[in-house]
Amino acid sequence: MSQITTVRTASVEEKVHVVRWPLEASRLEHHRRTGALRLLVIENGATPPMSTDAREDWVRSPITREDFAARVSALRARAASRDVPALDHDGLLRYGSRVVPVSPTEMYLLRPLVERFGSLVSRHELLALLSTRNSTASRNALDLHVMRIRRRVLPLGLRLRTASRRGYLLEGPA
Repeated sequence: MSQITTVRTASVEEKVHVVRWPLEASRLEHHRRTGALRLLVIENGATPPMSTDAREDWVRSPITREDFAARVSALRARAASRDVPALDHDGLLRYGSRVVPVSPTEMYLLRPLVERFGSLVSRHELLALLSTRNSTASRNALDLHVMRIRRRVLPLGLRLRTASRRGYLLEGPA
């Protein structure tokens, strides 16, 4: 059932990728990394994966054509109404029509911030991610990377806010 549905949003043609769950879990991860719109078809009574991403939705199989079309329309509307950043596998962070390159370490740390855009990502989680990439990771190293990420996202109109001693939120313009 691998399908692609074309979507028009604000003069940019975007695709909705239809992914069978859990059979095509690796495809789902790929589409999440690239920030593509995706509609999961949940098969055989499987439990849908947890996601708060406005660019993802799911339906249970079997589904009528009308219900499928309605869900695709809802996904389109949600994605169009909430401009969310996307981080692709080439190290490019996209927001709206703007793009900035990010380093491999920044990409690694940005991934959970982008996936949970507008939600808190704990400092502990980011430090653990940094530790998996660098055996000498420290709080100071994380602070340095956060400072660099702040500078990197500013030209996109994004900001990285600190929730004192708890973590960080990646947000769009106020």
